[in-house]
Amino acid sequence: MSHLLDDPLPEGMFSPPEEAIIVFARTSTAMLPITDEIYKGLAEHFDTKQIMEISFTVGLDQLVSRFHATVRTDLDGITTEATNACAVRMPDLPEG
Repeated sequence: MSHLLDDPLPEGMFSPPEEAIIVFARTSTAMLPITDEIYKGLAEHFDTKQIMEISFTVGLDQLVSRFHATVRTDLDGITTEATNACAVRMPDLPEG
């Protein structure tokens, strides 16, 4: 997981379908537009139903991650260590 944020992705580490999903997920997570090129990258490997499922899965993960970042869910040490590579930035605690 530590290489998911590398740009460019390490050559040969991920299959072409995996790379297409990673590029889509990173772009979506950064709330940037999904370009025709990114969509075509998915369409080379997946049909429309599969792309919809990928989109739903990525969106659901984003929702859950943002929820946990907002409420500052406590994580056990193993989970904290495993997710440090691509952790969601924790918001500052409210004053007061």
